[in-house]
Amino acid sequence: MALKSTADFLKNYGNAKTETRKCAEHGEYLAKSVFRNVWTDCPVCGKLKAAKEAVEYAERLVSELKQDEMSKRIGRSGIAERFKNCRIENFKVDESVIGMARAKDAAADYAENFEDVLQTGRNMIFSGKRGTGKNHLACGIAHKIIGDGKSAIVITVGDMLQTVKDSFNGGSEKEAVSVFVKPDLLVLDEFGAGNLSETDGRILFSVINGRYERLMPTLVLTNLSAKDFRENVDARIRDRLRDGGGKLIPFDWDSYRA
Repeated sequence: MALKSTADFLKNYGNAKTETRKCAEHGEYLAKSVFRNVWTDCPVCGKLKAAKEAVEYAERLVSELKQDEMSKRIGRSGIAERFKNCRIENFKVDESVIGMARAKDAAADYAENFEDVLQTGRNMIFSGKRGTGKNHLACGIAHKIIGDGKSAIVITVGDMLQTVKDSFNGGSEKEAVSVFVKPDLLVLDEFGAGNLSETDGRILFSVINGRYERLMPTLVLTNLSAKDFRENVDARIRDRLRDGGGKLIPFDWDSYRA
């Protein structure tokens, strides 16, 4: 006979046939016939299954929240859309090119041991022509440390200077500079491109020095050769970038874009 309502079902369920059945895992239990030849399963198995599903659901939520937070961190980092998928591990090394594997290893070591880097404030400089993979590895480092819960900002020197100067209209230069002093890693692209005005030089020094004093590492990307970097970058900035074991990694191979 068809059940007419929930009340009918509950009434019939209360009067359902019962029999003792045996679970291979938990032994005997009292089973009920809920509908024709459909019997209830082992209650212990049912509770364990429900608990497992609850844990899996919670883990999915946590994973989604972490992914959402990581996406927000990446969005706040300033990593350009072109470099969103750049990782250290997918940087392709041409074994015939001297120095390429060394550059990748240096990036991997920096990212993997970033907690140690934070203890010393060790900086790093990627030096070489355009199209040699400096941005790929720099953004790969940023992705890695963001995934590990750290903060990073990736920005060109020009954009950073303009951001600080925009604060002159009603804001505080000190507060604007602090935005670039605070993150765990600051990646400065196009370092040494063009001549700096007195104001620009002062702002750049304030950022580099502020991070230097707080042991906050800075990763510099420059198209200047090692020789040109030594000769053209303000000695005060250069010395702070190299102090404490800061390394200059040459990217002195031909451009991928050629």
